[in-house]
Amino acid sequence: MKYEPNNELTDEQLKKLGEDDFDKLLEYLDSQADYLKQFVKPLSSYHTKRFASVAAATQGKTITNEELKAANKIGKENEQEAFDKIKDRVEEYEKNHHKYKDEGIVNIKTHRSQWFD
Repeated sequence: MKYEPNNELTDEQLKKLGEDDFDKLLEYLDSQADYLKQFVKPLSSYHTKRFASVAAATQGKTITNEELKAANKIGKENEQEAFDKIKDRVEEYEKNHHKYKDEGIVNIKTHRSQWFD
């Protein structure tokens, strides 16, 4: 069974599906998770360090320097991934935007002082 965002199953239908065929319920939930993954943003280094320290605190431990460095490294990788995605989108936008196409335009005045030469 596949998740459809325009036609979601109700709680009663999910409960009945879980009672009838648990594997189909898991398949449905996996497809829903795959759909929702496209809307998430990776955590920044600040948030990964914060969640790591909260997780350690809930377990009654203190976070070690190694765990903090590992969380920071994961966060930096996530930030770089998000930066690369934004960079690609901007490059695609500039490639297709009429302002950047050559239509006989010699100069693009970008600063207010350039208008009063």
